[in-house]
Amino acid sequence: MIIITGCANLSPNKQPLKSNPNLPTVKEFKAYPDRNAIALFWSPIPSMSGYYIQRYDFKHKKWEAITTIKNPYKSIYVDTKLKPAHIYKYKIATFDKKGIPSLAKEVQTSTLPKLAPVIILEAKPLVKGSVKLIFRPHPNERVDEYIIQRYNDEKARWEDLDTLKPRLNVEYIDSGLKDGKIYKYRIFAKSFDGIKSLPSKTFVVSTFPKPPVVMNVTATTNLPKKIVLKFSPVNNAVYYKIYISNSPDGYFKFYKKTSSTTFVDNINKDGFIRYYKVTAVSKHNTESLLSDSPAVMGETLPKPASPIVSTNKMGNQIEFIFTSPDNRATKYLIIRKENLGFFKSNEKKFITNSNSFTDIINPKHSYEYKIYEVDKYGLISKKPAVVEVGE
Repeated sequence: MIIITGCANLSPNKQPLKSNPNLPTVKEFKAYPDRNAIALFWSPIPSMSGYYIQRYDFKHKKWEAITTIKNPYKSIYVDTKLKPAHIYKYKIATFDKKGIPSLAKEVQTSTLPKLAPVIILEAKPLVKGSVKLIFRPHPNERVDEYIIQRYNDEKARWEDLDTLKPRLNVEYIDSGLKDGKIYKYRIFAKSFDGIKSLPSKTFVVSTFPKPPVVMNVTATTNLPKKIVLKFSPVNNAVYYKIYISNSPDGYFKFYKKTSSTTFVDNINKDGFIRYYKVTAVSKHNTESLLSDSPAVMGETLPKPASPIVSTNKMGNQIEFIFTSPDNRATKYLIIRKENLGFFKSNEKKFITNSNSFTDIINPKHSYEYKIYEVDKYGLISKKPAVVEVGE
């Protein structure tokens, strides 16, 4: 038996386009898959000069030549460097002394799936600054080693810790850890031919227990220039961490910490929306899970609405009647601009606690009035109501 191996980056001779239906064809063409390779078997035809083998490119929907075998006695070809759990389709044709191919024979198969993930049985704090992992021996006897990884929070990536051999060596102790810190671990199995399994489930373990999730978090929406958070206390919490985001489903970044269950966020903006999460931190520096913490929305009080203004003109007097659309007005600010002519003007401000205001005007002059609503906190309408009177 003669075996030929090859891979996708092989550059074989190109097969002629036109086949001769009268030439002998391969009768039996079979495929035997592995995880990263497929062995092709066929019955040799010594009377021919060799074989063309092609593989179908599903992405570009075309056949591509992967090898030309010039020895008609050869009967096996191994296609390597394939992806696990993928479908592959091949066809084989004989060719004569002139390189003319016969009609092709096709076969299709799938590579085997990746190795099953390692099952971690236990991850627990062992002694001060130490964590112990115990996992189940991989059932596949081709597994040669295990790769232990730990997540680096500062660099936000998984890093290899150690490699364990042989297959039955299923205990790992990670030492020299910081007290009161949460660690994440995962394990890969690797076969003797270099095939890695799917990653195990991520296991999170702390050298000390995490505090429970902070509950009953509320945030105000009716206070000027600030948002006040309140939440229920957590037993044995040393302090609380406040996280903020621009959306309830967005990334929450650390903002500030507080030892109180009331937190005042002085924002100094009107109508500003912010989302919050609160976590508890224990004396061991372990922190409740941010992902399980409920997000709450807080908002500073927006500026009052522009007032609705109607007018009554009586001779040299004009009466303004104000209506507050949001019922927040406690008084009104009136800014009068009197045009005196020759590009001269005079501006004067009035404040009234009433819903009406009367002004005496010069019929020969034109006026522009800007009326703002003012609420009990002193917030003023962002845009005024504008009234023009006169020429």
